[in-house]
Amino acid sequence: MTINIDENISLEFINASHSQAVFDIANDSRDYLREWLIWVDEMQSVEFIENYIKESAQRKSDGSAFAFVIIDNEKVVGRIGIYKINNINKIGEIGYWIAENQQGKGIVTKCCKGLINFCFNELHLNRIEIICGTENYKSQIIPQRLGFTKEGVIRQGALVHNKFIDLCLFSLLKSEHN
Repeated sequence: MTINIDENISLEFINASHSQAVFDIANDSRDYLREWLIWVDEMQSVEFIENYIKESAQRKSDGSAFAFVIIDNEKVVGRIGIYKINNINKIGEIGYWIAENQQGKGIVTKCCKGLINFCFNELHLNRIEIICGTENYKSQIIPQRLGFTKEGVIRQGALVHNKFIDLCLFSLLKSEHN
């Protein structure tokens, strides 16, 4: 499954052929990513990513998540997906990360736009959420640019490196989407 974003960027459903590239990107950006992503410290080998990819295939088949790699100019540069899909209430949560050296180019914002269209038009969701740390200002910019509403703060909503952090909750409803 591929979602074309523009002439250079696409989203490909994550598969075994992406294992090494995803590992290398996350490993090269380890210090940068670990501030907000608790799994980075657990990732010590490509087998960690291979197991994640196997689990992603299972979640895709049961409709609970769709995980993609971000491809820019035929190179994997990050990950994005729709997770925690609640098909009864038609809700899903977008999560994303990108290599440190790819930040600031608008890639994740563009990919979120494409994924939002997929969520509303193909998955028929009614509500999409983005949740990120209250101090993760770079990540918060994305839902703000895309017209999400900041609903509030989830106090001590995540345990990151033995410290509870607060999370911002953003949402976008299908009726609010262009």
